[in-house]
Amino acid sequence: MPFEVFMKSISSLYKDYLRKELIIFDEDQLSIISKLKGLIPNKYRLWEKVIAFFYTKKNNKKGIYLWGKAGSGKTMIMDMCFSISNITEKRRIHFQEFMIDIHNRLHEIRKNIAIKDPLLVVANEISSEVKFLCFDEFQVNDIADASILYKLFKQIIENGTFIFVTSNIVPKELYKDGLQRDRFIPFIRLIEDNFLNMELSTQKDYRRDKLQNVNTYFSKLNNNTDEEIDKLFHKLSNGSKTERREILVKGRTISIKMYAMGCVSFDFAELCNQPLGSEDYLAIAREFEVIFIRNIPKLSPEKRNETKRLILLIDALYDNHKMTIISADGEPEEIYTGQELDIEFKRCISRLHEMRSEDYVESSRID
Repeated sequence: MPFEVFMKSISSLYKDYLRKELIIFDEDQLSIISKLKGLIPNKYRLWEKVIAFFYTKKNNKKGIYLWGKAGSGKTMIMDMCFSISNITEKRRIHFQEFMIDIHNRLHEIRKNIAIKDPLLVVANEISSEVKFLCFDEFQVNDIADASILYKLFKQIIENGTFIFVTSNIVPKELYKDGLQRDRFIPFIRLIEDNFLNMELSTQKDYRRDKLQNVNTYFSKLNNNTDEEIDKLFHKLSNGSKTERREILVKGRTISIKMYAMGCVSFDFAELCNQPLGSEDYLAIAREFEVIFIRNIPKLSPEKRNETKRLILLIDALYDNHKMTIISADGEPEEIYTGQELDIEFKRCISRLHEMRSEDYVESSRID
């Protein structure tokens, strides 16, 4: 597969962000970006392929593994690479969601077809669907995942799919102290031998710096509130272009209308007027770094289902310690006007107050 030389380069995109004051210059980030030149997969017209043959450095890497501390800019760099690639068969996904999809595919194949090697079939399916695959928050905790990753990744990259991984963990520390870890070592070697492995060593937590002295709960619903939240979304996503996303939860698709650089924005009705449950809300909490929930209305006794879903949603975000920006028609204690769910909603009120506190914001999980 030819690699990026003519498309808008990641270095020029980084300079655009600096010029627009969306980010602060970081020498470590720039060092990483300089090493990515010529690695991002793209499609070319014939004349571009000819020039690329003569002017692009020979690349034999099958992927990128970028690791470093939370908030250092790993996700931003990966999203920049994802955005400049003109390949249509590309996918950006949380690693845990990807593995759920893999196990679901394996289950369906084993249920319907007597086949010798279902994992090989699934790997071939993935690489036929996706040519540029991006994983955020790569970590391995489950022996069911650990036992299949080597064969899965080996086949996918041999089929020509390029993989970009971000993680808080250096490859050699993956699945540390896990059951039967000796069987996982070949996967680590696969990553070390075939991927460009880089540490983003900056000590700054840029996303968290932007959240200092930021209001995360807006208790009035009006045009000014919408403008303030739009500005905050723009700030936290580095002014990146918003896009649509989908996440898969046990065969169900949750559509996302507004995503950019780890930030996602939902209207209350999208999350709580639909038949969603705990698993859906947990998937959202795990997938995104900053979650915006807009236009929470006052909830009358007749809105029992919507109220219960809001409780489950806040529980999922709170339990995962996620940064959450909310606009609502009143303070937390003014939202629910009924009595039936009074006890459950008192917990929700308490959590909403805590989630807007300075301590919660400073300690929230932002990767």
